Amino acid sequence: MRVSISCEACRQSKVKCIHNGQAPCHRCNRLNRTHCELTDPRSASLTPRKSVKRGRAVRASPSLSQGRPQTVATQSTGNQNVCHHCESPNPIATLPAATIIHACDTYRRKFPVVNFLHYPSLIAEVSADSSAVDPVFVSSLLSLCARFIPGLASEEVYADYARKQLARRAFEAPSLSMAQSLVMISLYEWGSGRPYKAWMYSGMATYMIQSLLKTADDSMEHNPDEFYASQAQQTQYEQLVRTYWAQFAQDCELSSGARQHFALSFDVIKVPLPISDRDFNFSLHSPTRWMPKDLNRQSLTAPLTIDHGLTIVTRGFDIFVRILRYANESRRGRESESPPHRAFQSLLAELDQWRTLQDVTVRFPDTHALAHVALGYGELFAYINLVYFMSVLFLYRDRVLTGIAWGTFEGDDAFNRLFTASQSIGGILSELEASETPVITPYAGFSVFVAAHINMYGTVSPHPYPGGRERAETEKKANFAYLERVCKFWPGVGRSWWRTVQEANRFYENARNHPGHVMALARPGHLALAGTLDEYGDIRSARRHELPTMRRRRGETILDEGDMGRHSTGQVPDVRPMAELHEWEAELLQWPFIDETWTSGFDTGVEAAWPNLS
Repeated sequence: MRVSISCEACRQSKVKCIHNGQAPCHRCNRLNRTHCELTDPRSASLTPRKSVKRGRAVRASPSLSQGRPQTVATQSTGNQNVCHHCESPNPIATLPAATIIHACDTYRRKFPVVNFLHYPSLIAEVSADSSAVDPVFVSSLLSLCARFIPGLASEEVYADYARKQLARRAFEAPSLSMAQSLVMISLYEWGSGRPYKAWMYSGMATYMIQSLLKTADDSMEHNPDEFYASQAQQTQYEQLVRTYWAQFAQDCELSSGARQHFALSFDVIKVPLPISDRDFNFSLHSPTRWMPKDLNRQSLTAPLTIDHGLTIVTRGFDIFVRILRYANESRRGRESESPPHRAFQSLLAELDQWRTLQDVTVRFPDTHALAHVALGYGELFAYINLVYFMSVLFLYRDRVLTGIAWGTFEGDDAFNRLFTASQSIGGILSELEASETPVITPYAGFSVFVAAHINMYGTVSPHPYPGGRERAETEKKANFAYLERVCKFWPGVGRSWWRTVQEANRFYENARNHPGHVMALARPGHLALAGTLDEYGDIRSARRHELPTMRRRRGETILDEGDMGRHSTGQVPDVRPMAELHEWEAELLQWPFIDETWTSGFDTGVEAAWPNLS
């Protein structure tokens, strides 16, 4: 009688081991067991040898070794041969465990929005046997962290290995380590100025995480007692949840500076929210959890502290990306004859409600960053407040541009909110820099890039800048210095942003030499300057027929007769001649000055932009 090969777990449980000839078997796959090896029960030599030390590490972190190739035994003419997947040489093979642990700690601090690591079990696993951790996972992590750790190879070395391995394993069964690797390599590609690749990896990660969550939910539904009795399974499920929300926030980050795609709104998603950092790291779990729809003042018994930072920042990114969509698209093809106050008020109310859900210790400048640096939360504190002030900035920037374009500007309050938000962005990052805990990530760089345009406008604005124009100059110089550092760590996007602000600065220097053209809202020169507040040039979609039509004749600017009748006073506004060498409207038509190579990935197609997967 032929004896079927089976795994040790099924034999010990005395159940039939169902498989297709390769590990893992159906039962181990359903239970998310990390070690499933098919062997012949008659061969004692092939029975897995138990290692107490390594076994503890694997059980503590069932996710990271899950993605490693499994050893499968096959029958051939009566002899058992173990067939191993061939692994190409990788750049982390010779790295000591201490270096990998240092990289994990760097990732945990520098990238709090995508921090899905269960640090205690991960460090235990690396300390016990660093080769037990999926090399693709470690390579993806080092592609982000190598730039901050002296003595390591270039981050591109690790990214290249991760890309090739992800392409080779693209059709394997989904695993948590592979999904997390895709999230990290997506962030790397965005920071390297390759948005097309970033979107592709992000999409793969999203579908893989959704598949894993569906499998986990089915397992919980059919075997609830077994799930809640296993602390390891609950910890792995929480890693899945955190990876999902980290990917959600990452997807929003990828939308920064681009036209936004349609995405599910936060409150309709059926995935539970992350538990607190304390409960996660101590593996404390509760059968009752918050859902996105519960994140309101009626459901919460107390404001959210930094311990729930991932939940706070994820909700903030959801609001931020919808404000971006409003700011970047609401002015295109507007059909209504009145300004869109309703959309503005709705988004502002949602933003204010999100802010009130946060404890005062989370809000800058009510609380400064230094206290959170002492607790190890400095970077997360910065991200929460960067998302808030960027949301304020984009929301009120559109308010300013819309008011100017429609001739319904309502005073200095919008400008004050705009200028204060840009100052706060620089203030948060300066505090962290002073405490030797700098935040230099693509999103932080984008925040400073946008704030720099507001501060440059403040140097010539006819509206009062808080602290005066000297303060605006100081903020602008600090923004430029920060972007120089971004160029060092993230040259792909940093250099494009740097070139853009340099061209913008030239434009504003010209404006300062011709102040007469920026002193009245009705003048085209001021309209052009206000348009640069939007570094993507959306002011060009304003209804220009609502503005006085100008004709140039021998260096003079006059109004058409038809425009005379549209002014109640019947008088020609005080419009001074524009210098021949400084055509503000012509300058505006050249906006933005963004380097074209930043978006080249969108035009090259899949094969050219992603050659390793062809």
